[in-house]
Amino acid sequence: MSDYKVSIIMPVYNAEKFLRDTLDSIVNQSIGLENLEVVIVNDASTDSSGDIIDEYCAKYPNFNAIHLKENVGAPHIPRNIAFRHTTADYIMFLDADDTYTPTACEALYNEISSGDADAVVGRYWRVYDDCRLISYSPYDPKVNDIKVYPKFSKGLGFVWTRILYPILYGRPLEYSDRVVIDDVHENPEILKMLPAIWTKIIRREKFAPFKEFTAGEDLNFVLDVFFNSKIVLLNSEVIVNYSMRFDGNLSITKNVKFQLVIDTIRSYRTAIEKCNSEGFADVSTMINPFFVNYINLLRQGDFDKSEKEMLYREISAIDKIYKKKGIMGWSLVNLIKILSM
Repeated sequence: MSDYKVSIIMPVYNAEKFLRDTLDSIVNQSIGLENLEVVIVNDASTDSSGDIIDEYCAKYPNFNAIHLKENVGAPHIPRNIAFRHTTADYIMFLDADDTYTPTACEALYNEISSGDADAVVGRYWRVYDDCRLISYSPYDPKVNDIKVYPKFSKGLGFVWTRILYPILYGRPLEYSDRVVIDDVHENPEILKMLPAIWTKIIRREKFAPFKEFTAGEDLNFVLDVFFNSKIVLLNSEVIVNYSMRFDGNLSITKNVKFQLVIDTIRSYRTAIEKCNSEGFADVSTMINPFFVNYINLLRQGDFDKSEKEMLYREISAIDKIYKKKGIMGWSLVNLIKILSM
């Protein structure tokens, strides 16, 4: 039996600028640091991240460090390695440049340990340099008129809020502080929320190894956990301050390279295959918002002919397995095809 209530998994790569804030947000949790086990995997950082990690491990006996000798360049391997070193019955996650809110662990732990839920989900602040925005929830009408990041142009903001957003997300459901989802098939709206694994706590036995994608591994992880699970959404609990920094290389998903783009579309294909194998009828509810993000990713990249051919083959393969895509799904798939030519 573990001495800890919750194990926290954290991959780290070159996060020296913000790592202390992140680790301090764990130290200061209201649940009590003595109830938390922290497993940190340093992905061969080249800055002082390793020294900072060792400093905290020396100070706090429940902090454990694993230093990889070679950089793997993606979070799935560090997370899988970290899980093998955890001992608690409940698992949480945190990225190296984000922070927990003070009651994050306590709120999620109290809910999952007092009932029969397999996973409990909270929300997060999307933190920019000049503002913060609450994460989307289909069960919160208060954010139906989604706030547009102030740097959006007026035209883009209008297109998003008045055209794309209503089509992709539909009308919000009735607000509730606590939403119980016994079956994702009957409540597909929960999959409209971004994966955001660091807003969740799961039972240990529900952990599914992260798939080997540079990006999109979190989407597939959430699908593996959510199918055949009971889920509770704590609609009023904000768990994480999610940093929207675009400087440096803290997160591999913030650098637009071919491997990122090809892995992203492959992860979407795997996600659709998972939904099909589970007999999930509302694939468009889950995947269409990701396709919108992917289009933006494609537009930022500069790819050669062979790379574009690979991307085109991947989206063509998705086109074949993506059934009941509707007009929006059809339009998004074919736009991605065009951009991949």
